[in-house]
Amino acid sequence: MAQITVYNERFYDKARQRGESRRSRTGRRALIPLAFLLPTMLILLALQVYPTLYAIFISTTRLRRGVAEPVGFANFERLFQLPSFWEGVRHTLTFAAFYIVLTVVLGMLLALLLNRRIKFTGVYLVIIFIPWVLSDVVAGTMWRWLFQPSYGILQEWVTNTFPFLRDPLYTNAAGSMFIVIAASVWQTLAFTTILSLGALQTVPNEVLESASLDGANRFQRFFRVILPIIRPTLLVMILLISIRAINSVGLIYTTTGGGPGRATQTLSVFLLQTGWRQGDFGSGAAISVVLLGVNMMLTLIYLRLLGRKAV
Repeated sequence: MAQITVYNERFYDKARQRGESRRSRTGRRALIPLAFLLPTMLILLALQVYPTLYAIFISTTRLRRGVAEPVGFANFERLFQLPSFWEGVRHTLTFAAFYIVLTVVLGMLLALLLNRRIKFTGVYLVIIFIPWVLSDVVAGTMWRWLFQPSYGILQEWVTNTFPFLRDPLYTNAAGSMFIVIAASVWQTLAFTTILSLGALQTVPNEVLESASLDGANRFQRFFRVILPIIRPTLLVMILLISIRAINSVGLIYTTTGGGPGRATQTLSVFLLQTGWRQGDFGSGAAISVVLLGVNMMLTLIYLRLLGRKAV
């Protein structure tokens, strides 16, 4: 009896050891993905999380004699009382509305055309993609030269084609906003075209043929068949374009500098001028926090729309 008891104890001890060894191996396997993710998480922490938290901290301070003095929400209160801030909000909304609509619609139209398997599709894609690889400074400088009052090629064409537009576009608010919007759409059109084309190519031909057999015309096939299928891609595209519109600063600043006056001074340009040209880092950080809130709101709206579609 004693031998049986000893045998049972040894059996259970070995089984327990095997279980602990198995759990240990499982735990080590679970740590392997974390080891691969750790460098990326550290980079994200250093380049995204820390600067964001530091900007929020700076927005509650005022720099005096090289020392950051805490002022609470005074920077935000002063910011919301500035007419130039609300003017920047209005310019941002105007720019974003035209920019988003034109970029998405024109990109979709080009994608529909290229999706018809026309000749030289690859050449057209290369031509369309060239503006996208240019930096904001290069693109802005090009458009500034094109509309220079004295020697700009496009400005001369506008003056000769539309006699009632004798004054250079750079000299009035509407003309400057038009130049900024046109330059931004021209640069980003490749992005929306490529995304739209990729989404269109995921639509099964059988579905389109079935819709045609049911008597659907081109418009009905697009709005009732194609559009619901590519809707997730469109939502991602609109989200990214919206964030780019709100945060756009390099192209606008290089093209018009926010002028004439403050005619093209969006919130991002206002941030640059307030934080760096005027040296008011507290107010500049407050503007960046406002932009952060807007970007987060857009992301939440996108996630809500995507979740509603999934349900």
